[in-house]
Amino acid sequence: MLIERVRLRGVLDSRAQPTVEADLHLAGDESFGRGSCPVAIAPGRLERRRGLNTGDLGSLLDEGPAAHLVHAALHGRQVAGQRELDTVLRALDDEHALGADVTLALSLAFARAAARRSRLQLVDWLIQHNDGPPPQLPRLLVNTFSGGIHAQGPADSFQQIMAIPLGETLTDDIRMAMQVHSALARTLDNPRLSASSGFMVTDRSTRDQLTTLASVIQACGLDGQVASGVDVAAEHLSIDGGYRFEGATHTSADFGELLLSIVDDHGLAYVEDPFDPADTTAWRTFTPRLGTAGASTVGDDLFASDAQRIQPGLAHAALLKPSQAGTVSATLDAASEAAFAGLRTVVSHRSGETEDTAICDLAIAVGADHIKIGGPRRGDRITKYNRFLRLLESPPLAGLPRPPAHPKENQHVSCQ
Repeated sequence: MLIERVRLRGVLDSRAQPTVEADLHLAGDESFGRGSCPVAIAPGRLERRRGLNTGDLGSLLDEGPAAHLVHAALHGRQVAGQRELDTVLRALDDEHALGADVTLALSLAFARAAARRSRLQLVDWLIQHNDGPPPQLPRLLVNTFSGGIHAQGPADSFQQIMAIPLGETLTDDIRMAMQVHSALARTLDNPRLSASSGFMVTDRSTRDQLTTLASVIQACGLDGQVASGVDVAAEHLSIDGGYRFEGATHTSADFGELLLSIVDDHGLAYVEDPFDPADTTAWRTFTPRLGTAGASTVGDDLFASDAQRIQPGLAHAALLKPSQAGTVSATLDAASEAAFAGLRTVVSHRSGETEDTAICDLAIAVGADHIKIGGPRRGDRITKYNRFLRLLESPPLAGLPRPPAHPKENQHVSCQ
């Protein structure tokens, strides 16, 4: 495939911060693709760096060093396919610090252009390039309360508390997500949304928030049909070998016991990043105990969507963020490595999202158990809910299987 034209531009994410969007045209029938990269509010220390400078917006980006590198490397270049293009992008990043935001935008743009050339949807193109588990329709992780780094001051609470619909169909899950989120908004006094579309509250502890969510679920008549989970984001709570949490500092062992008591008391099904990535002893101790309790441990900053960092025994599932991986191929490699290691996958948004809906196609293509796209509020999140509704109009996709509703049915990791 011959790359005829490439353009980079600075666009705004959901927090009105600049990020990268790329357009790519293939020669011949001029197949066109566009991709953009979301932005983390506080990137993990294991993530690949961004390349865009604050203030780079619009076509002015085409006059910068990133655009000159991209033009020189890609304009008029013949590539065999997605992996060759992504290899070129990774080499540019390694040599010139191009940035994972630039490489991902270009990689997604190429994927969409190549899919269009083959008269495929993006999801079908990704399925063809996935070497991991077969496709399935993921379950939703719906952000309800935001805290941690989204709150003011040093993080000392969970980053997210989430509702997990357990419906028969993905459409059922979306309906339940809307119902719970709307009921929660009516329950809270002066609810305020964070950038990741969860409600920010300052007058309720974590346990109070979990109790409120459970009460709302019950009031909606959805008891047993909606579970709950948390994103601890412990990398941002880590301090002097321990963890800050709601005004106190805990040792690693004590923090693990505190988390297990919260899981037991509130019936949580999902716990993401309970410890700092470097605290691997805590991960190995905690994960089998959580599995016994019927919940799943999920590694985000632990693995950083990097195939080389994924290993068995630390968690039940690996979070996939394309903006961490930097290219489509690297994201698919991380998904495949997770499956090889006996881990399930969860595809995730970032705090600063764009209108790009590629993570929906990706979650289906890699057979992810869950996807985080935020609560059903704000245009950047609604586009993703709507993407699923449109994809479900395709009979082959609508007929795909779904993950088991209850974690105990899907615990297969061997914690070594």
